[in-house]
Amino acid sequence: MPKRQTNKLRWTASLMELGEAQDPETDRVTKGFTEIRKIRYRSIGVTAADKFATKETNEVVKKIEVRLDRAIENNQKAYRLQVQDVIYDIERLYVREEDRVMELSLAYVN
Repeated sequence: MPKRQTNKLRWTASLMELGEAQDPETDRVTKGFTEIRKIRYRSIGVTAADKFATKETNEVVKKIEVRLDRAIENNQKAYRLQVQDVIYDIERLYVREEDRVMELSLAYVN
């Protein structure tokens, strides 16, 4: 009997994209991040090598696994993730084509 496939992506986060909006009071164009959609993820954890491999300003604090998304892969600086109330920058990503997943290394927004 084959094993039952389960979905390991249990948690949800908000995927946010850099965009432009018009301020209603001043009619000026402002840049900001707006929520596009919800994204499912699985928490991987952070190793000691991840914590000390980068500069202190870009310290990786969380690693997650999400489904493969070419838009994020091609332009990672235009996206951020909001997990609960905390907003994270995407520092690095690693794509596993055969599994159709990406590993995202997240750091706090400066």
